[in-house]
Amino acid sequence: MATSQTPKDGKAEVDLSERRHQPDLEDNSSTQSLEKDAAAAIVPNYAVRLEKSAERRVVRKIDLFFMPIMWIGYALVYYDKVRSRGFTWIVQPLMLEQAILGSAVLFGMTKDLDLSVVDHSTTPPTTSTERLSWATSMFYFGMLAGLYPLTFLLQRFNMGKMIGAVVIVWGLIAMLTATVTSWQGLFVQRFFLGFVESIMPTGFMCIVASYYTQEEQAFRQSWWYSATGGGTIIGGALNYGFARISGGNLKRWQYIYLLAGALTVLYGCVCFAIPNSAVSAWFLTPEERVIAVERLRKGQTGVRCQTLKSSQIREAVLDIKIWMIAFMMAAA
Repeated sequence: MATSQTPKDGKAEVDLSERRHQPDLEDNSSTQSLEKDAAAAIVPNYAVRLEKSAERRVVRKIDLFFMPIMWIGYALVYYDKVRSRGFTWIVQPLMLEQAILGSAVLFGMTKDLDLSVVDHSTTPPTTSTERLSWATSMFYFGMLAGLYPLTFLLQRFNMGKMIGAVVIVWGLIAMLTATVTSWQGLFVQRFFLGFVESIMPTGFMCIVASYYTQEEQAFRQSWWYSATGGGTIIGGALNYGFARISGGNLKRWQYIYLLAGALTVLYGCVCFAIPNSAVSAWFLTPEERVIAVERLRKGQTGVRCQTLKSSQIREAVLDIKIWMIAFMMAAA
């Protein structure tokens, strides 16, 4: 339960329990302007005192809803660590499709798509894997190209619907890899795969920032990031299973992409259940939504505002911490 504190201006106290019968205010432009933060729809302009037990109950329900969804999603993003001839994938976990590429190489993709070129003019003959290297790089070029436009769309439109739609497209692109017949086609596929997959880390960070206090965010970020290890374990078992395939009309590497893409499409359908913000969290009661929003007040970051504001852009550009993080990530 939440009880209000009397503001300094002498206004009467407000019993937040009376708000439990309020209707959902999700994304209704006729009742709520996109210029305002979504929190303004259900909480007053002054702070209220929350009971610790009620707050813990709300946080537990948020954890039970989001942590499994994000963990499974990042397990799909990260698949396994792969070591293949000519390439060593041991420095860090790789993206799902990046890791699948390494597995596909082991199962005949290099030969089928002419990803390696043998130079017989040398003694002994040498093998160039430059095409495979470029196929790897095209994925990250796509991520660079997709990060900013998809982040803008994620901020501007409904979060769950946006993530769900992009993840389904991601899965379909992954499945279409099985139809690629040349190394040029693989380059195109890798670029667009990286483009759509770039939404995942940004989307998950937006979810954590929208539901958890600043003190809670680091722990929750580490929860879904721990799926990198889970993806490694699960991916190893899947790779073993694909290695045992000896029949069928498709190559083993094509089965890998078909399965990975199908699982991703199913996950995308689940993502449509993600609410746009705590204001419209369907898995919380109306009173719990008020608590979920009110507990974020002290962070002064708001819950969700779907309008891009020039003043905020200017503030970010002039913030030295933003540039320090950018240089650190570039150096990594």
